[in-house]
Amino acid sequence: MLPTHPVARRLALVGWVVAAVAGSVAVWWLSSYLETLTALAQTDRRAALDLFRTRAMPALLVVVGVAAAAGAVLLRQGLQIARLAQPQSRMLGNVMAVVGFVMAAVPLILISVVFWMLRQA
Repeated sequence: MLPTHPVARRLALVGWVVAAVAGSVAVWWLSSYLETLTALAQTDRRAALDLFRTRAMPALLVVVGVAAAAGAVLLRQGLQIARLAQPQSRMLGNVMAVVGFVMAAVPLILISVVFWMLRQA
């Protein structure tokens, strides 16, 4: 169920904010690291690929895991809201469920493409 107590709502909001900030920092770090690897790949492709596999890939997996988990939670909460009686709540719940699904599915699809590309390299 959705939190109804004010303290529970604040804790839920704090949890989402912490996850968003942590995810933003992780994505920023990963982006800057990938830029460095791109520059290295121009001179030594093999070293850049090895560094990507050993350093960037674990961080990328964490980011994908967080995104998939957050999307799943959003999907679940959207479905719970959609079950409420009010039509406005159903619409909001359906939108949240779709966004949650996309938020979980897209990173999983993209990481699958990355794994496929690494096998080809």
